[in-house]
Amino acid sequence: MQILRFLIVPRKLVSWFSLILIGVYLLACAILFFQWVNPSLDGRSDQHIAADSSTYLYMADVLREGRSDPFVLAALSSFPNTLWMPVFLALVLKSTLLMALVNLALFMVSIQLFRRSSYISVGVFLSLILLSPTTTISLLSVNKEIVDFFTMALFCYSRATGRKWVLWFALILSLFNRYEVCLAMFVFLLAQSRFNPWRSRRAITLLILILSLNFSLPLLASHSLANRFAEASDAGVIAFLDSLEMHYLFVLAVIPKIFQNFLGEIPNVSNWAQYNPDDPANSYILVLNNMASLVVVCILAWKRFMRIRYDWVYFAMIGAVIMSVSLVVQPRYFYFCFVLLCFQASHPRTARRGRPVQLIPAGEGIGEV
Repeated sequence: MQILRFLIVPRKLVSWFSLILIGVYLLACAILFFQWVNPSLDGRSDQHIAADSSTYLYMADVLREGRSDPFVLAALSSFPNTLWMPVFLALVLKSTLLMALVNLALFMVSIQLFRRSSYISVGVFLSLILLSPTTTISLLSVNKEIVDFFTMALFCYSRATGRKWVLWFALILSLFNRYEVCLAMFVFLLAQSRFNPWRSRRAITLLILILSLNFSLPLLASHSLANRFAEASDAGVIAFLDSLEMHYLFVLAVIPKIFQNFLGEIPNVSNWAQYNPDDPANSYILVLNNMASLVVVCILAWKRFMRIRYDWVYFAMIGAVIMSVSLVVQPRYFYFCFVLLCFQASHPRTARRGRPVQLIPAGEGIGEV
């Protein structure tokens, strides 16, 4: 009956055009999966496309077959651990095609959660999210980013509806997927709670967070930072910034490191045409990710939403500060920040008297489109 109603109910031309575009996108994803991504996952191709998906699949195979691989056992034995969730998905789902279908289902559920969290243009939100190649790659492989997308949808929905169990689910899921995202959620909640005497002064709160990391990182994680710095392959500016971080100067490095992850490839025009067929993730994909971020930032600036008083921009800033602790340039670590900025950018620009539309406070209702 729902299908018949969908076909019978009159729709605007724009709606039909949007449906056609979505159909074309799904067809392109299917072609991309069978011709490019899946061969790289099942060993028919040695191209490095879907980030660490091959590693997750290998670890799942080791566990499934009961093999004793010291590398796998050591990698999975620590906590918190960013390997657990993708390896678990690969272990349970087994088929790469089934993984892609589950990812698509999670994506569709997430879109509905975002839609019910606030008054947004779903078309704008989808358009901005799909600008990033990370979204497409995440839909077609086993990874952490699609789970990050889902946890952000759960978190936004919990804030809009006041449903505590949804919030706890988002926190626990993010803890086992990418614990830094869980930490960002916790810090955001703490920053807005009564335990923060400066909760109405968000700039001061951000500064306190940066200063706390500035002095605590070299003291509490000096050994870990030193090892990761020695393993990092990046040189030049990013190595210099990492060195500042390890010497109590994170306060000077944080903004350049965030810029490097969001927009760092755009000024390197000479690298745009240097496509490496064996490692496309570090060629066109990084550049296109940065360009997608630039588009979203420009839209936020045009709508006058790129301000700390907007909750999701504030949350994205907190998340970006926490993720910038990483000693490597890896924009996909910041994917959840990109999702939050897209969510904010998809809100209407003006309401009555031309004032920007505010987000719905927790517990005051659900926005419909």
